[in-house]
Amino acid sequence: MSFDLEFAHKTIFYGLYFLFFLSTAVFIERLLYFFFTFPAEKKLVIKEAEKTGERGVELLYTSYSGRLERGKGLLMFTITASPLIGLLGTVLGIMNSFNTMAEKGVSDIAAVSRGIAFALEATALGIAVAVVSLIYYYTVTGLSKRFKSELKKLILKTLSG
Repeated sequence: MSFDLEFAHKTIFYGLYFLFFLSTAVFIERLLYFFFTFPAEKKLVIKEAEKTGERGVELLYTSYSGRLERGKGLLMFTITASPLIGLLGTVLGIMNSFNTMAEKGVSDIAAVSRGIAFALEATALGIAVAVVSLIYYYTVTGLSKRFKSELKKLILKTLSG
């Protein structure tokens, strides 16, 4: 029973596509939350701040600011894991190329070059997924900070006036 390197290499590609899909879905969900759901939640924050008064404000802020941070862990995982998964795909692809060379000989350099180029595509894809996810992460982090500040001002304004 031998390990099918080509199947493993293709599985790496599908895994990277899946991580890209997840990070894009999280990014879109966060944008929808920030620009559509959070403005509606502001009214709830004002009502809850008036009810709880000064003693429950910290819990209220923590509760709502936690909602602003959702999804960032998955984005960080994608940023960290994608290049490593891509590198694993490259290693498996190069191993597959060497196995092919061992079986058929090194008579066709073009075939070997194609195999190595295909193997390197996994690293390129992993880096591309990580870079796009990094852009998503910093966008979400910036929006999160902005809305946290807005949330804090809203709560303090409700308590003072």
